Amino acid sequence: MKQGGSTLLVGEGNFSFAAELCDGVDRNTRIIATCYESEKEIVKHKNAVKNIALLLEKGAEVYFQVDCTNLQQCLHLKSRLLDRIIFNFPHCGRKAGVKKNRELLANFFLSCAGIVTTQGDVHVTLCRGQGGTAADHPTREWHNSWQIVAMAARAGFVLSEVLPFDCTHYYGYTSTGYRSQDKSFDVDLALTHVFTRSQPFNEMKPVVMETMIGSEHCSFHIPEELVEKINRNFLQKGSNHPVNIINELLRKQISDMANVQELEDNFPLFSKPCLQCDDAICRAELYWVSCSSCQEGKSRSTERVHVADAQCCDVSMPVSDLRLGNKTGQNAGCRIMNQAGVPDMSEDCRRYCLRPTLTGCVHNVLQRPDFRTGVIYVVSGTVFRKCLISPQTMPAFHEMVLVGACSDKTTADILGLFIYSVERAISFLVKSASSTTASVDTSLGSITFKEEVSGKSWNVCFRDMNHPDFTDLTVAKLVCIPHKQDNNELSICITSINLDLLSMVLYHINDWRMLWTFDERFLNQISATELKPFCEFSLYPPSYSHDVSFWLDGDEKPDELTLHALVRRVSRDSVKELKLIDSFCHAETKRMSYCYRLTYQSCDKALSYQQALEMQLRLRDELEKSFKVTLR
Repeated sequence: MKQGGSTLLVGEGNFSFAAELCDGVDRNTRIIATCYESEKEIVKHKNAVKNIALLLEKGAEVYFQVDCTNLQQCLHLKSRLLDRIIFNFPHCGRKAGVKKNRELLANFFLSCAGIVTTQGDVHVTLCRGQGGTAADHPTREWHNSWQIVAMAARAGFVLSEVLPFDCTHYYGYTSTGYRSQDKSFDVDLALTHVFTRSQPFNEMKPVVMETMIGSEHCSFHIPEELVEKINRNFLQKGSNHPVNIINELLRKQISDMANVQELEDNFPLFSKPCLQCDDAICRAELYWVSCSSCQEGKSRSTERVHVADAQCCDVSMPVSDLRLGNKTGQNAGCRIMNQAGVPDMSEDCRRYCLRPTLTGCVHNVLQRPDFRTGVIYVVSGTVFRKCLISPQTMPAFHEMVLVGACSDKTTADILGLFIYSVERAISFLVKSASSTTASVDTSLGSITFKEEVSGKSWNVCFRDMNHPDFTDLTVAKLVCIPHKQDNNELSICITSINLDLLSMVLYHINDWRMLWTFDERFLNQISATELKPFCEFSLYPPSYSHDVSFWLDGDEKPDELTLHALVRRVSRDSVKELKLIDSFCHAETKRMSYCYRLTYQSCDKALSYQQALEMQLRLRDELEKSFKVTLR
């Protein structure tokens, strides 16, 4: 246990644990030992009087009749903030079932939330199997356990560490209180669960971004699911974020092998695809926004941000050929939406989209006055794209784009340089991560170039990895296309690298949502000099499943990307999986019924059952409004 600060022990029986703990801490640690029983009742426990005397002799505080579910009402604890609270082997007494003991835990954690410091922790030790986490051996069925992580989530705590309870470290400790009697109980394989505070689910505030389009001043409302992903500045100089570390390491490695010119991301955040762009851009994936003049009377923003000027995207660049992500689900639903979806550009010329890729800047690079063949131009920035909900696909990610050109006669040379540079740079990072610890070495596999279109398109994939979600994961794509400039026939090589996916692989981050967390414990683990595996600070987070069913007129399925974007927005990225589990057509009305199952689970915040239920109820309301469905 950490030394120093104040430590409160609740629910003590014979005070033997408190006495041993007090004997092993330094003078800077203040011990406050309490029990639920009165001073007269406590004498029934063997050695209780002796242990209390020992505590008082060492300067500890001892209080009786302290209700651990109402700590703030204790006269001795009022107006005090504690660094640590310990509750060993909680139990309602006698033959209380799991439901009563769950409520005891839930009320205890709620009580702790009012008196523990922001950086403090709560220790709860349970007998084997009671906790209901995967750390228990044997593991009980969830419904038959005390569900400790779910009970703690009600008060905003996450499980950050699980330790074996070794009573040999506390020589004089003896358990007592079996069925409310002065009898011991089995503590073999008992576990101590260490809980810490998590970031709360703050109210989402709308964001309006301002820019100049020509000579006109325009404002855009950012989609609510992207509000916390705008202007995070992960790629700014000096940032300790994983994507920036990987970005800088890649640039350095490529610069060592080729002539590289680094570009600043001064390209517009908004683009306006022309009518001819429909074949080049998967429009269903775009995040559409409207100028403020198109939203008169709807503005309720609390934050306004200035961004670079908007412009039309270049129709000659193969944007749709450079999608990155897991091979399953990334391209699903890529069609023109007919429900709450993409507007008809011919009807509304003031519709723009958040840039889905930086490959649209290739035209700008080629038009630079100082553009030279044989040079690799590098730019990195944030892009936005609707996608299906999964741990490896993200609606906002950081993309690195490499652009190079050569004459047709030297196409093989520039193409070979691109492939060599990208492969060597990524391989270097993989090797660096693998050499950090032996455990990483066994799980990071080799990378491979997979040719999609002969001589024109390649995928850079990880393969043979132990992690099932990272098998054949595409982290980069390379295309080679012809281009005519100043009467010269050129070959343009473009590489798009998903820095987020690459960071997840190298730092062993299993869920993309962790990259966007506001919890400082994430960045505190990241080192720019050593690619160490990330350790979760929220262990065994609780998950809750809810189903939603609805009728839809006609035989057309709801647009998947729009539906998933709505779920992201309503759940604040707390849905880990959204799955269609049933559909059927009514024989008489010919109406289609769809049933989706949502799995709520947060990777960095404490998510309670009540919070997940409230999100589900709000989702039902939003489905009626956005999709015009009839709920079942």
